Amino acid sequence: MNPRLLGDEMLRWSDLDGAHGPGPARGAALGPLLAAARGRTLFAGPHDPALIDLAPADDLTLLVRGVADGEALAARFPAATVCVGGLAKFGAEAPFDTVIALAGLEALASAEGVETSWGDSLDLLLDLLRPGGTLLLTVENHLGLHRLVALPGRPADADWTVAGEHDPSRPAGLGRVRDRLGRAAVAYAAYPDPLAPTLVLEAAELDREDVSGALSALLTRAVEPLGDVLTDPRRLAVSALRHGAAAALAPAWILAAGADADGGADVHRSLPSGRTLHDLLLRAALGRDLPAVRELLGTWLDGPAAGVPADQVVLGPAGELTAFAPAQDPAAALARFAADLIDGGYPHPWPAPQSAAELAVTLAAMTGREIDPPEPPGGRPGTDVRELLVARSRLADELAQARAKQLWYERMLVDREAELKRVQRINLVLGATAPARALLSGARAARRTARRVLRPRG
Repeated sequence: MNPRLLGDEMLRWSDLDGAHGPGPARGAALGPLLAAARGRTLFAGPHDPALIDLAPADDLTLLVRGVADGEALAARFPAATVCVGGLAKFGAEAPFDTVIALAGLEALASAEGVETSWGDSLDLLLDLLRPGGTLLLTVENHLGLHRLVALPGRPADADWTVAGEHDPSRPAGLGRVRDRLGRAAVAYAAYPDPLAPTLVLEAAELDREDVSGALSALLTRAVEPLGDVLTDPRRLAVSALRHGAAAALAPAWILAAGADADGGADVHRSLPSGRTLHDLLLRAALGRDLPAVRELLGTWLDGPAAGVPADQVVLGPAGELTAFAPAQDPAAALARFAADLIDGGYPHPWPAPQSAAELAVTLAAMTGREIDPPEPPGGRPGTDVRELLVARSRLADELAQARAKQLWYERMLVDREAELKRVQRINLVLGATAPARALLSGARAARRTARRVLRPRG
């Protein structure tokens, strides 16, 4: 079945292949949200076909802007209605029960048509929805964590719109987005990528202090950097969580609005209470509480979570351990914590400077263990600019100290050489000839005679 061409279609363009921009909405983490789809369902914008397969709806309409994408979707979903063109050209015979736009409103704009504002695009989308219908919409956060740590880059082909966050019709901040869609909308925070999240949590869940350790472990794992960054997003995400700003700094928000918005969208998790071992160890180290550090290390290395990174282990109130990642070599896990301690610039109580491997050996020794110095923690394909600056500052201090020592040694050497030359000249003068030796002998005899004459007589 051939797709329907609506007008404003982009002839030589594809969003699904990811060659011109960030690609379609995708990822298993979005799957539970699609359980809310009911009745006539519209997928507006590029969505991964594997994601479309998860929607429990038989009456599907797919709207994309690229002809190549329309042809591919028509071949993949022969029973669906596939339309190609701009949102302004799209019209439906009957309203939809569910409208899904997980790629955002920006992906509905066509370069071949009149550019519409964010607010106008939302109104067009809402006009397609029956009263009480369900809307699933992704809104990228322009102050999200992914933008705060990103290095400057060149615009992609899909970034032809210039308004972006300066569009006055586009609400800024989660509160304003919810006001625009209605306060009854359920908001989810998506990490680490707006279009390909691996972690989707209800925004209200991120404010729960009783499960802060589990949330920290999930966020830390989700935002592990895969490329060059300005600073380690793990520390920033955990700090945002600690200050109640994890939802505000999420890379994207997914809004579920409508009567069935939360029905079947089972993205809630049963999270254990407690805090991460990383947080507990760091606090004990900063407080110079070495007995507490020793006890925590023993609990970690003697328990079932030995080898699991400290930021992926939650210690519950009853002493139970919950691991959020598979175990690895305990030495490597210790070296990872040591690297976080050093690269974070924390004033730890152990002698400095130490490498991560040396500090890992020291930590193991605190529990009576001997480990071979592990390899420097790697596995991160990117570079942390902040860590580079910290390392440069540390190396600059070490170099300054080494140069100061070198200058002191050079001054001492010059002074001693000058003193040695002076003594050598005196010896040369006094010991070179016999008259000089006689003169020296006479001077000594004169001093002895003077002392006898001046000595008081008893």
